[in-house]
Amino acid sequence: MSLNIIPASVHPDLARHQESMQPQVFTLNGNIHTAFGFAIVNCTLIEGDDACILVDTSTSVDKAEIVAAEFKKITEKPIKTIIYTHFHADHVSGTSAFVSEAELEEGIDVIGQEELVDHVMRDVGLIAPILGRRAMYQFGMRLPIGQDGTVGAGLGPPQRPGKRSFVPPNKTFEKIYKGTTGGINFEVHLIPSETEDQCAVWLPDSKVLLSADAVYESFPNVYALRGTRFRNPMIWAQGVDRLREFAAQILIPHHGRPVEGVKKIDELLTDYRDAIQYLHDQTLRYMNKGFTPDEIKEIVTMPERLRDHPWLGEFYGSYKHAIPAIFVGYLGWYQGDPVELNPTPWKEKASRYIDIMGGREKVISLAAEALGADDEQWAAELLTWLVRANSDDQEARAMKAEALRRWAYQQKNATWRNWGLTSAMELDGKLDLAGGGMVLGSPDQVKGFPLVNIMQVMTVRLKSEESWDYHMRVAFETSDTEERCALEIRRGICQFYENPPIDFDARVTFNRKSLLNWIFSKTTFDEAVGSGDIIIEGEVDTVATFLSKFEPFNQSDEISLAAR
Repeated sequence: MSLNIIPASVHPDLARHQESMQPQVFTLNGNIHTAFGFAIVNCTLIEGDDACILVDTSTSVDKAEIVAAEFKKITEKPIKTIIYTHFHADHVSGTSAFVSEAELEEGIDVIGQEELVDHVMRDVGLIAPILGRRAMYQFGMRLPIGQDGTVGAGLGPPQRPGKRSFVPPNKTFEKIYKGTTGGINFEVHLIPSETEDQCAVWLPDSKVLLSADAVYESFPNVYALRGTRFRNPMIWAQGVDRLREFAAQILIPHHGRPVEGVKKIDELLTDYRDAIQYLHDQTLRYMNKGFTPDEIKEIVTMPERLRDHPWLGEFYGSYKHAIPAIFVGYLGWYQGDPVELNPTPWKEKASRYIDIMGGREKVISLAAEALGADDEQWAAELLTWLVRANSDDQEARAMKAEALRRWAYQQKNATWRNWGLTSAMELDGKLDLAGGGMVLGSPDQVKGFPLVNIMQVMTVRLKSEESWDYHMRVAFETSDTEERCALEIRRGICQFYENPPIDFDARVTFNRKSLLNWIFSKTTFDEAVGSGDIIIEGEVDTVATFLSKFEPFNQSDEISLAAR
C-alpha cells in the first residue's frame, strides 16, 4: 500500500525556540563569561585577577574545544578551579579540552558534591547500555539535522555523539564548599532539585548566582524520557525556593540565557517553582480520587499565566510525561486493576487483538483510514499490535514509521519529536545502532573512575543461568594505585565487597592501563596474563572460568525500542 508522504515540518513554536539559541558568549559583571548555544549546556568562565574558575565543562570534548577557543579570545589567564554543578554527562564530559593532564597534576581544584562520582557510575555503568540507547532517541543523535530530522534538544542545539572525558573531583563536600580563586570568593551550595547532587554556585561579592539545572528555559523535566530515578517535584520546588533566598542580581542558568535584576529574577523563580508545585499538587489531588495517570493527563492543565510563561514552554519537559512519573514515584507502577498483575504476554495479546479486529489486513486497512484522516496517534497504536505480533512485518513497520513521522512533525516538545523520528528510522531499518550502548562509556571516561566503581558494575553483568551451582570468591587489586575490592559468585548472584575478605579463592593484580585494555577488548585476559600485565595468585584457569560467567563489557548493540 502506497502512502502520500507529507512534507517535513517543524512545530512553529519549537522552530522559534530553537532559532533563539544561536551561539554567543554573554559577559556579565565585566568578568563572568557564559558560553551559550555552543552545546546543549552552558559553560561559565569566572575571570579573577590572575586565574579563572570554570563552572561545568560541556557535553563532550569536541564541543568543549569550541568553547575553550572562545574563552581564549577573552583571556589567557589559567583555569585553577573547575566546579561541576552535578553529575549529568553534559556538564562533566569536556574537562580535558580546558585543562591538560599536566596542568591537573600541577594543581587544579576540581570540585564536586561527594555523591557525584557514584551518580556518574550509575549512569555509565549499572544502566549504561539501556540509558545510552534511550538517550540516543531522546536527543535524536542519529537523526539528520534540519526540518526532516532533529532541530535541537529543547534546551540547546542538536546533540551529537562525541568524545567524552571525565576528571573526577579532587575536592568534595556534603552541603557547602567555600573557596577563593584569583581573588574571587565563591560558594558551592547543594540544592537538590533536578538531581540529588545539584549545586548552585554563588559569588557573594557580586551577588551572581549560577543555578545549574534547577531552572532553565523550558518546563522542568520532572521525568526524562531516557530514564531517570524519581525527581520529586516538591524537592525541586524547595530547591528553587533556596535560589530565591540569595536575592541574586544576576542569574545564570546552565540551560538558558542570563537574567538580570533582583525583582525580575525573583518573579521568574517564583513562577517556576509554582508551576512545579501546581503539577505535583493537582496530580496528587486526582490520584487521591482514584484516577489513573492516563486519566489525570487529560484533566490537569496548567493555568494560563504559567502555561504561556516564556520559561515554561513544553520544549523539554512536559506535563504529560511528568504526571505518570509523579504517580509512580508515590504509588509505584501498579494502578489498581488486577489485570495488570499477570497480564497476557504482549505477543499473545497482540495476536488476539488482531483476530478480534478482523485479522491483519483489516488492521492495515483501519490504520490507512486513520492516516488518511490525519489521526496519526491512532494509526500508530493500531500498527503497534501488528509489529508486536510480528516484528518482521515490513508493511506494518513502514506504515507505523510514517505515522510516527507525521506525529513527530506536529510536536512542540523536542524530545517527543526526536523520539518519534528516531523510532521511525528504526522501523524503516535505517537507524545506525552502533554505539550508544557501551557499558562504562569511553576509555577517557573510565580512566578517572575508582576501581571499586568499575568492578561493582560486574554484579549486574552476571550470567546467572550459568552459575546456579557455582561458588568462587576473587580479590582484585591495582599495583600502581593500590586499590582493592572483591567479587563473589554464589549460586546465581554476584556480591561485591569494597573491602576484600581475608579468605578468597584467587587474587588478580593489574595496573590501571592493563585493566582498561581488558575492559575495552584491546587485549584478552589470556594475553594479559601471558604478558605479565595481569598477575594471578591461584589457578589461572579457574579465574578465567570465573570471568566467563559475566557478560562482556562491550555490550551488544541489538537493543530495539520501537520494533519489538
